[in-house]
Amino acid sequence: MKRISLLLLAGLAAACNQQPSQPTATTAPAAAPAATTPAATAPTAAINTPAAKQLLTKPTTEVLDVRTPAEFTTGHLAQARNLNVKDDDFAQQVAKLDTSKSYVLYCRSGKRSSKAADIMYQQGFRHVVNGGGYDDLK
Repeated sequence: MKRISLLLLAGLAAACNQQPSQPTATTAPAAAPAATTPAATAPTAAINTPAAKQLLTKPTTEVLDVRTPAEFTTGHLAQARNLNVKDDDFAQQVAKLDTSKSYVLYCRSGKRSSKAADIMYQQGFRHVVNGGGYDDLK
């Protein structure tokens, strides 16, 4: 019985002294940190008014007011185009836009522009910034 106990104890001691195994070739390398720019938004479409204001200074930026036409007529950014996110065909209207351009979206508070940005992201747009509310941008 002593011999078995000694053998078990010796085996445990040997197992504890082994070096950890090296990673194999199938171990995935650590991902490089993603580059972030104001125009590259995540699918969550969080409000980013400072980035939107920066993009509004560039003449190539497309501006979409996603409020209703009635809201649009009460005031809008000069370069804005009105595409009502509540329209049944909003996704079809967005599908006609150039996915390679940069877009700033806004509404009254940022909620509808967040929804619009999510729809655009699902359609392949990668340069969309939710500017939030019209009053914050004017």
